[in-house]
Amino acid sequence: MTGKLDGRVALVSGSGRGIGREIALKLASEGARVVINDLDAEPANETAEAVRAAGGEAVVCAGSVTEDGFAECFIKTGVDSLAGWTSS
Repeated sequence: MTGKLDGRVALVSGSGRGIGREIALKLASEGARVVINDLDAEPANETAEAVRAAGGEAVVCAGSVTEDGFAECFIKTGVDSLAGWTSS
């Protein structure tokens, strides 16, 4: 996947289902590496698999963005997981 978002990282909350999922897939189709978030790990993992199946890169950080400390976890998941990724 290549596009105008090559080398960029997108954190998409609520991306296990519905509009959030479609946003994550669109960002990935434009080259962004995506951190998928949903309350439930199963739909988040399904979205991540869809991104990967289309040739993109994704990691999952399941949980509620309204919980104290979750924002740090969300960002840390992306930073820690991106260490091995390189931009095109």
